[in-house]
Amino acid sequence: MAWQPVVREEGEGERILFKVGLMTFKATSAETDGHFAFIETILPPGASVEPHQHPEAEVFYIVEGAFEFWVGDDPQARVCGRGAFLSVPPHVRHAYRNHTGAPGKILGMLAPGGDGGLETFFRQVGVPLRDGDVVPDLTQPVASLHSEIALRRG
Repeated sequence: MAWQPVVREEGEGERILFKVGLMTFKATSAETDGHFAFIETILPPGASVEPHQHPEAEVFYIVEGAFEFWVGDDPQARVCGRGAFLSVPPHVRHAYRNHTGAPGKILGMLAPGGDGGLETFFRQVGVPLRDGDVVPDLTQPVASLHSEIALRRG
């Protein structure tokens, strides 16, 4: 499939409830011919992503809130607020956590995109939301999101 132009408004895109929040795919790797995937994620208070690494590069732009990031071998967390940008090369260990008592929003890009990578993992582990599905209250601690995901899986 060739790279296609993509235009999505606020709230549009494939939505997935994932263990750390609500992910909205603004551009999928299928739409960019595998070059990248672009994802908006809203993370409730207390949401965290454990240390991990992967073959894709990952970039983050903080839209709302503040997050603690751990990148590479640095044991110190760096607090990144609105407007912060981070670039994590492939295979570099990283983790992050919502640093506030309110939801936070991150725009993220995975490059390259493609089948079998993180984008596929998010779909396999998360719960897809369809138009009209009720979005959980993301102002509540992340534990309530975990309960909601378990209920939706049945």
